[in-house]
Amino acid sequence: MSTPLLSIENLDVAFHFQDGDYNAINHVSFNVYPNEVLGIVGESGCGKSLTSKAIMGILPENASVKQGSITFRETNLVTMKEKQWQKIRGDAISMISQEPMTSLNPLLTVGKQIAEVLKQHRSYSKKEMKEKTIALMKEVGLPRAEALYKSYPHQLSGGMRQRIVIAIALIASPQLIIADEPTTALDVTIQAQILDLFKNIKNTRNSSLIFISHDLGVIRQVCDRVVVMYAGRVVEQGKVADILYEPKHPYTKGLIQSIPDHTKRGQELYTIPGNVPGLKERKRGCPFADRCAHRMDICHTHFPDEVHVENQAVSCHLYTKEEVKHVSTIH
Repeated sequence: MSTPLLSIENLDVAFHFQDGDYNAINHVSFNVYPNEVLGIVGESGCGKSLTSKAIMGILPENASVKQGSITFRETNLVTMKEKQWQKIRGDAISMISQEPMTSLNPLLTVGKQIAEVLKQHRSYSKKEMKEKTIALMKEVGLPRAEALYKSYPHQLSGGMRQRIVIAIALIASPQLIIADEPTTALDVTIQAQILDLFKNIKNTRNSSLIFISHDLGVIRQVCDRVVVMYAGRVVEQGKVADILYEPKHPYTKGLIQSIPDHTKRGQELYTIPGNVPGLKERKRGCPFADRCAHRMDICHTHFPDEVHVENQAVSCHLYTKEEVKHVSTIH
């Protein structure tokens, strides 16, 4: 494989409370390669969005990186000052949030908000900025782009607002785009249109994309590889097709069982028993142990090393050398 555009190694992010620090992200490592779409999947509370905020340098005030590195184009982003960040955010790295109304300024027209990125990072004339903005609005599928340029966010539908947020992320032609649950707040029809737009972005632009979702069905449609996160840990990663058809980790298997499809019509959908443990409820060992049908004593005391099984990297005691005999029981 080529040199990664983004490399995360042994990343720990902790929240600081009066009674101590609690790690929300533990020893997370993964790469994003040029022109690749990497999915990050997991239930709410698994650390997906917090990982994206760490990459963007926008962690909450009571959170910080405790150890590890986030390397983008050979620069460790963890050590950068805010002034350096301002040059990168929106230019080399941009982000698409799941709720466009919170990321759009209600007092500015949407055209100005897209053009503002060019004003910050490029030296175009006003005319050039407007032309590029309207051209991009058309590219992301907005009708009557010239008229919409002067519209305010509240005058647009949810799907149109999400397209504006995507345009803001694309306008400076960033090398890395992070899309955090970009279809969650949309109805099914609009969701399908936005996913088609992401497929088009993948095919026509030279950007890498991190696509965050709780839905493996969505990940299947747009991503090349996927990282499965659970309670702040990476439990499995590999090519999307390999993970969907030959999942290794019991948690990944549960997520796949939960995907609705036509063969399950009329049946009750599978749900993984139990819940993701809260930040202060996480114990030693594998955080999935309490919900796992294949747990062993070691699962409660030691988090497993990452091992390579076929084409995937998986962290599960079922695949460590001592327990390899158990593998057949979960196929």
